[in-house]
Amino acid sequence: MLLKVQRKKIIETALKAQRDKLIPLTMGNFSIRDKKTGYICITPSGMEYSLLNPEDIVVVDLQGAIIEGNRKPSIETQLHCRTYAKRSDVYGICHTHSTYATAWACCGREIPVIVAELAGMIGGPVKCAPYAPMGTTELADIVAKNIGSQNAVLMENHGMLAVGDDIDKAYANAFIVEEAAKVTMYAMQIGGMKTITDQECKALRKQTQEGYGQK
Repeated sequence: MLLKVQRKKIIETALKAQRDKLIPLTMGNFSIRDKKTGYICITPSGMEYSLLNPEDIVVVDLQGAIIEGNRKPSIETQLHCRTYAKRSDVYGICHTHSTYATAWACCGREIPVIVAELAGMIGGPVKCAPYAPMGTTELADIVAKNIGSQNAVLMENHGMLAVGDDIDKAYANAFIVEEAAKVTMYAMQIGGMKTITDQECKALRKQTQEGYGQK
């Protein structure tokens, strides 16, 4: 079996996303790009994550052609492929439908930076890509364009995409965006919300990249 370890990691990540309420049912998709082969392991379309086995995870190339697997890959395979093609630094992607981030996406509004964690992990406000129908190459191209060099982007009337240099970091980015979306909504209700400046966002991002965690 090709890339068995990566395929098992995809299942673990999908199950964690369910436990952390980043996705309802199977409404989301997860992928890993293998650094040696360039192949992409991605969740199958519409299958219950608790029933998945490694062979159910589909292996595709950067164009989305199936390399190994008998399942139909996620309808958002092109979304993942186009993002990987755009970002040579990305090796993990989480597309989630978490409640608070999706609420911002449904308003077509970016999430401003009011918490340091968002600045450190994402690098600035979480922009909102314009609407396009799910599962289309149009959506894939719009999202790949709008994510730019940041680690997350909202998808209007749809959800959110987070990326990282591995799937654990992509997952952490998805989680922090959801938390920031929640905190920001509550702060707006309280009133007097204060945002972090662009300059401070850059400083916090640099600090996180260079000094956070164990080396």
